Amino acid sequence: MLIVGGVNVFPSQVEHVLMNVPELGDQYQITLSREELDRLAVKVEVPKDKVNDPQLLKKVQTDLLATLGIHANVELIEEGSLPRYEGKARRVVDLRPKE
Repeated sequence: MLIVGGVNVFPSQVEHVLMNVPELGDQYQITLSREELDRLAVKVEVPKDKVNDPQLLKKVQTDLLATLGIHANVELIEEGSLPRYEGKARRVVDLRPKE
């Protein structure tokens, strides 16, 4: 479980949303950062012709907001862009400073 701006977010919730959009690939990465407030970003792989699809981007952002209750900055990236790992995938990157 991740706590983002006081909201409990389960990576499985993000995965559930992404896997229910057929245009998306199966590789994604969640990045947490903090400027003034916590930020949630999701990079998800899509076919090359969908990288600049504003309707798909809006759909993913809307679906994540409805499920998580917080805004996620979504980036559609070309398939093969995210690193591949043997064994368990490392899908969450937390860049927030440790307190």
